[in-house]
Parts: sequence; structure tokens; C-alpha cells
Amino acid sequence: MFTIDELERAAETVHSVLPETPQIRWPLLDQRIKAQVWVKHENHTPIGTFKIRGAFF
Repeated sequence: MFTIDELERAAETVHSVLPETPQIRWPLLDQRIKAQVWVKHENHTPIGTFKIRGAFF
């Protein structure tokens, strides 16, 4: 298991090489499930996939 400090250092490392990906609200999904729905668009990274985060480290 890792500590919160290790997790924060890993996040700093990821953010130093990759921009944050947008979170976009989806009103139609809001209506369907009667809650606010935000979708994190990992496909908006420079290479179009979230998998770079795991492959990079």
C-alpha cells in the first residue's frame, strides 16, 4: 500500500508531463439519472488516450 505523500508525489509527476483533461457536464445524462454528471475526457490527452499515464511510469 502507498501513503498519501507517495500518491501526491505521483500526481505531481503525472501533471508535470501531461496537461489536465477536461471534465464536461452532460445535461442529458443529468436528466436521465436525476443527478449532475461530469465526464472526464481522457481522450483529450496529446495522444488521445488515458493509457499513457500507466505506460509513462
